[in-house]
Amino acid sequence: MIYELCIIGGGAIGGILTYYLFRGGLTDIIVYYGSRESVESISREGGLNIVYGGKEYFVPINPRYYKEPYGKCEYLINAVKAYNVPDTIDLMKKISLLDTLILMIQNGFGSLEYVEERFKNLGVAGGVVFIGAERVSRTKIVYHGGETIFAGCRRNICSKLFELAHYFKRGGCDFRLTCDLDFYRWIKMAVNSVINPLTAIARAKNNIVLSRPGIELAEMILSELVIVAKKYGYNLDREKLLNIVLRNARNTSENYSSMVQDVLRGRKTEIDYINGFIARELGREDSINNIITKIIHLIEELI
Repeated sequence: MIYELCIIGGGAIGGILTYYLFRGGLTDIIVYYGSRESVESISREGGLNIVYGGKEYFVPINPRYYKEPYGKCEYLINAVKAYNVPDTIDLMKKISLLDTLILMIQNGFGSLEYVEERFKNLGVAGGVVFIGAERVSRTKIVYHGGETIFAGCRRNICSKLFELAHYFKRGGCDFRLTCDLDFYRWIKMAVNSVINPLTAIARAKNNIVLSRPGIELAEMILSELVIVAKKYGYNLDREKLLNIVLRNARNTSENYSSMVQDVLRGRKTEIDYINGFIARELGREDSINNIITKIIHLIEELI
């Protein structure tokens, strides 16, 4: 059986993407989960409850356990955490067609490159997501702001990405196609490298970044990011990045970042793909990004 849409990872962002695409006209949706408890809970409900703009919407989906592939998919979105991507490769292979479009939306650097190497004959796109959301229960997701996604293919031509963009836009998402995906990945890296770890350390909402200590730490983090980005051919301006970060923090001020949610739920974080990546590329033990990475790992040990 062939399904229109499959999403691997039904967390906060995976659920919001399901909402956009269902509104956009894709109604044949399978969502793969990492726990049978989630599958059972959603099966009883018949779908997800999405709180968006103060209103609650119901999105019918077919929940499945990720170790039990079911049919094939025309569009495949991988929305799991970066460190879980290797565990999904076998599933992706089993549910892909010869012309399936794969869209990877992980934070940081490394997971997109990993999948591109393993699916050289398929259209593999990357997505940079500027959306805040929280999964408050197995069946309920609350939207907290932002609606923009930048997407593009770095290798093969992905004609089906234009089709997927149509559904996203029709569903109310500001879905933008780009031929320079890595530029937006660096912009998102700037946002994530500041908001995620600082809110996780403080266990606070995104607006903590707008405080004086938050801004001072942001400047230090971004100074190192600019150095690393230059190694990859991107000359970024620290002050412009800071303005983007602060604007994002204001727009999602009441949101708990994904890293806060991971910490509060006792889960591993994506720190190694964000600040850890910057620290490794910088190669300095005393760098602020290396120190922050170690602090987050210390918190992970605690929980």
